Amino acid sequence: MREETDPVAMLGQAEQAQVRIRRAGRWYPALLAGYGLFTIGIVSWLPAVRGNWSGIAFSLVAVAAVAAMSWWKSRHAVRPTSRRAALRWAVPWTVLYVAAVTWFGPTYLDHVVGWWALMGVVVAIPVFAEAGRVWLRVRR
Repeated sequence: MREETDPVAMLGQAEQAQVRIRRAGRWYPALLAGYGLFTIGIVSWLPAVRGNWSGIAFSLVAVAAVAAMSWWKSRHAVRPTSRRAALRWAVPWTVLYVAAVTWFGPTYLDHVVGWWALMGVVVAIPVFAEAGRVWLRVRR
């Protein structure tokens, strides 16, 4: 048998490719952790948004951060496996975020930044859980 068709050699090449792909995907848990910290930051900052200028500054910072994360994500060859995997954390994050900033926060937290920061941690739980799950997968 030639080496290219030797099953043992092919299995070895496949294992080496898998190791390279996992190493190349180690950026993704870091991005998710950064997104979780970003979530805590924006939810904590919400009680300070009381006027037009603070709202504009808040929006600019949020858009710039999302653009930077998107740019960083686009520079990597290895990306998440599927949209379904992303939806596993994005849907719960969205539900928690919308409930937190439109109902729970304004109703119960008033303008106490500490409580809003704690709520930001709760909203970020799905993102941190996904970061942990992905880290366990790519670190092997």
